[in-house]
Amino acid sequence: MCICLTSANLHAQQFEDFVRKYTDANGKSYMQPLADAFGANLNSGWYHSAYIAKPGFQIYLGVSAMAAPIPAKNKTFTATTQGFFTPQQTADAPTIFGKTDPVEVKGDGGTAYVFPGGLDLKNLPMAVPNLSIGSLFGTSASFRWAAYDIGEDVGKVKLLGWGLTHSLDQYLPVEPFHVAFGFYMQQFAVGDIVDANGWLANVHTSYQLSFVTLYGGLGYENSNLDISYTYEEDNSEVSFNLKGNNNIRATVGFTLNLGPVKLNTDYSLASQSILTVGFGLGLNEVEKIRGME
Repeated sequence: MCICLTSANLHAQQFEDFVRKYTDANGKSYMQPLADAFGANLNSGWYHSAYIAKPGFQIYLGVSAMAAPIPAKNKTFTATTQGFFTPQQTADAPTIFGKTDPVEVKGDGGTAYVFPGGLDLKNLPMAVPNLSIGSLFGTSASFRWAAYDIGEDVGKVKLLGWGLTHSLDQYLPVEPFHVAFGFYMQQFAVGDIVDANGWLANVHTSYQLSFVTLYGGLGYENSNLDISYTYEEDNSEVSFNLKGNNNIRATVGFTLNLGPVKLNTDYSLASQSILTVGFGLGLNEVEKIRGME
């Protein structure tokens, strides 16, 4: 069981220190790109085919790795000086994904106000294990989980998700295609600052070509991040909720069926796009067609 935050781990203490320098006014804009990328990652990697054995035993165990590329527009925001600093000013400051260099503005009496830097990330990667078991009345159940302590700087990372996928092609004359509806939910926590949740409702289809399965889907998604921390300047408690900008996503990908070994990759186009790569072992995940054993 694992979750991968890669280079973000190297800046873990900086991450918490930077966030604590903001009240909710600037903090929301500083953290919004994290909500977008985090939520999009959470809602990815749930499927690699629309085929569900009917009836029959079907199982898949694997790992999905997701990466959310961070666009340039999500690396800066318009920040406003706070507290007793005068005169009040605005500046283009880094978001959580922006450059590590802080931005400084000058005030009255030779004072200076410093907006903290970011993690300077080009993408936000994650990796989660997936387990799918079916089928009952053309329905399979999916689960993902992770629990990992990455040290005192960040603390414990926890992830729990589940979902159901139901075959629609058992009711529709769509041969040789397979069509399914899926609903998936997950919860995620990082240390003492971030609690996240998300869900995805999705219709996806697949078409089998010998050892390759082509698949695609259209979904509606939702994600939320609850942020809570102590403001560094006066030790006041700060908390706010951020909603991911993604709503509609379109996904296209393919799976290589090498016996029980499954290799898949797909790209989801949305407000925050996602690239997903998966690897796992599956049993009875491929419909037996002419030319295949």
